[in-house]
Amino acid sequence: MISPAPFSYTSVRLTLRPSRVIIVIDGGEHWSYWARRALYRASRIWGGGGFVVVPHREGKVDPILLSACQAYDPDFVVTYSPTVEDREHFTPGWFQAAAEGGALLKAEERDRAFESMRNDEIDSESDEAARDEIAKVCSVYGIGGEDVTSIGEEFMSIGDEAAGHFVDIEDVPGTWSGAVLGCPSGWGGLVGAAVALQAGVAEPPLRDAVEPNLDDETLIRLIDRLFGSGLAAAGAPDELVWYPGVAGGIDTRTATSAHERTMSHIEPILTGTGYGRSGLLVLGDEPEDFALAGLWQQTFGVACWLPSALGFDRGELPWALGYGVAHLAQTLRRSRDGLTVTSISQTADELAAARERLMAPNPIISVSWPDKKIAGDDDRKSMPRRPPLRTEPLKVIPAPELSWQQPTSVALAIRDQWDSAVTVPVTVDRTGTTVMAAPLPPPVLTSPELSTVPSLNWHVDVRWAAGRAVRRRDVAGHELLAEPTPFPSASVRSSRDGVSYQAAQVDLVAVGIRPENKLARPALRDLSLESWIAAKCRQQGIIAQRSDAGRRAALLASMLGGRREYVELFGGSLLPGLRAMFPTSARSDEAYPDEEGVAMSRAEGVLTFVGMCSRVPAVAAEGVRERLDAALRSGVLRRGLVLECATCGRKQFQTVDRIGQRWICLRCDAGNDLDAPAWRAPLAEPKWFYDLHPAGREVLHQNGDTVALLSAYLRRQAKTGARFFDDVEEVELKSADGPEVELDLVTYSDDVLTIAECKSSADKMVGKAGRREVAKKCDAAARLRVDRLLFATEKPVWSEGAGRLVANVVTGFPGWGPLRRPQLIMVSGLGTDAVQEIEL
Repeated sequence: MISPAPFSYTSVRLTLRPSRVIIVIDGGEHWSYWARRALYRASRIWGGGGFVVVPHREGKVDPILLSACQAYDPDFVVTYSPTVEDREHFTPGWFQAAAEGGALLKAEERDRAFESMRNDEIDSESDEAARDEIAKVCSVYGIGGEDVTSIGEEFMSIGDEAAGHFVDIEDVPGTWSGAVLGCPSGWGGLVGAAVALQAGVAEPPLRDAVEPNLDDETLIRLIDRLFGSGLAAAGAPDELVWYPGVAGGIDTRTATSAHERTMSHIEPILTGTGYGRSGLLVLGDEPEDFALAGLWQQTFGVACWLPSALGFDRGELPWALGYGVAHLAQTLRRSRDGLTVTSISQTADELAAARERLMAPNPIISVSWPDKKIAGDDDRKSMPRRPPLRTEPLKVIPAPELSWQQPTSVALAIRDQWDSAVTVPVTVDRTGTTVMAAPLPPPVLTSPELSTVPSLNWHVDVRWAAGRAVRRRDVAGHELLAEPTPFPSASVRSSRDGVSYQAAQVDLVAVGIRPENKLARPALRDLSLESWIAAKCRQQGIIAQRSDAGRRAALLASMLGGRREYVELFGGSLLPGLRAMFPTSARSDEAYPDEEGVAMSRAEGVLTFVGMCSRVPAVAAEGVRERLDAALRSGVLRRGLVLECATCGRKQFQTVDRIGQRWICLRCDAGNDLDAPAWRAPLAEPKWFYDLHPAGREVLHQNGDTVALLSAYLRRQAKTGARFFDDVEEVELKSADGPEVELDLVTYSDDVLTIAECKSSADKMVGKAGRREVAKKCDAAARLRVDRLLFATEKPVWSEGAGRLVANVVTGFPGWGPLRRPQLIMVSGLGTDAVQEIEL
């Protein structure tokens, strides 16, 4: 009978929020109109102020934007389909209709057909291709399986009429119903897109809108609004005001925007400290630049798009532009990264020149700001000090070098329901996966206004107190449930916060049921790295399991009390002593001339305590004693005597647990006395020796110590403040045709997933066999969507040929998909103080 896993308790935090949505548009000639049209639709949806617009070019999305989309972490990716009238407007003569006989309609008949179809949406293959490309690199809602991972993503497009999941803001009680700021219908081009991005769109944009011709006063007021610098006493330009009825007076300095109007009962939540926020100033006139600013704004909180039409292309910069940039820089003056100038369309040299142009006429940002002394600082030396003011208020980072793996710092949440703590009973399985033993409470809305909207939909973010699961990388949603099933009652996905699920049940709901019983109550599990790898592989029809070497490592880790303790022993300071248990000769006087060990055979030796200490001189004897005692308590090391049987003459190691005044030979079962002939020397008393568990000897014999050394190195290299470091070694991936590849080490820390290959010799990665091995690692890296592919050796350096082979295979691998390939790193000198790490 198998004993059930013991119960314990953990805490999870719940956040209720609206949808995060990416709207895909055509990034061609008329992209500004499609962007304004999509933002107009978003400005009419509850929570639509948090939506983002992403362009494509003939079905392909820029890889930088794909990384940004992954960081933004959408629930849904939708398209904004053009209508028949749109297509005819931008391509006159496009509309053709045929009669029953096949003849084309002409004149009035064609006009009547056009009138009946003018608002029909037209599916675009390129829009759908781009939508699918984004959905595949994100972790949208869906039901995963062996072949398809996006089945069940029910929201494919977003039209002008509120329907399905998306609720029109006018149907939500308590919504602002007065005049709002937004992009005027007649403003097109770059300025129109910039205003729409910052304020939203309150009225349908005109198809023939052009770039507005702004006078100096209007331009200054507009720049002041976009940068939020508060310098223009008159507020935003009057042209931005949209009146729902008869025009009236409005203070444009404090007026609500169309974006803000969608935030009824919603709060923007900033996570972490304000010092960790990163700001972006995006230059360039391309739709990708526009989208980059929007994605960063919705993910990290501070971004502004600066197209040339806002005066940046003038001979003399508008003074409001310089002060607007200065305002942003000052807002972020204590942050870790400050304000960064970037662009997708512009080169590094162009960005550097733009930075100099922005700083030259503006002494506010041309000099460093002195820090101010805080009153009472001398009396509060034990308290954390504020980060110093930045001495470089503007820096340049090309868009390909932007970091999208930093923690997100902005999110939208339902007011007063953004941080509810719940204690749940859990069990923990052998892999470390935590499983809820009871479902979560129903995510009931406490707002009286929101609870009266029957069609309202919202989502729940679940953050485990000690969550360890790999986030976002599109593991099948049912794998996150305590009882995985391909057809669950709740729609669940892996998200940037841990786990997210739709509040409404997705299975059959009986008529007349109480409202709270219509809500999903999933019991979830927090996958360990090992379980996540297995789940991700199941999704692709392959099996992931520990190899024989991996099972031995897991056994030893279990004996020692955990993976960290295992790595500290087999990849730590005692490793030279453990390795010395493999003698260089079967003769003890040759293998251990210092008489600090005994060679039991050519493959097995034991050491005394002095012998262990002499082989780890960097550790004091007290430290060696402490480490040995811990390993002895676990059974991975064994203390005993080296004795010789008086009957068969077999030299053997007898553990202290087996020794008595009479001891039994391991070979012939003869009884022996514990006396001087049995231990031979010294004359007074026998020496204690230390032996390694057979599984530990196998680890060393098969170079598992090199893997442990790499694990120890990566643990030390983990970023300060990282919540955890997880790793699994010796994972074998198998298909129906047999084993495919064995992964020496998989690690996950600070949202960075790494696959590592360890070599005891730097010369083994050569020839056709080496290329096949690297290609297999690339295939596994693509399947698991890793961030780093690492090759490591104990040798001082990798050979030039090995490095060239690895680089050629990795860069030429065709299976990386639309995202950039993983970072490629070569590590050498493991186990020394001169570890080299080279990125290729």
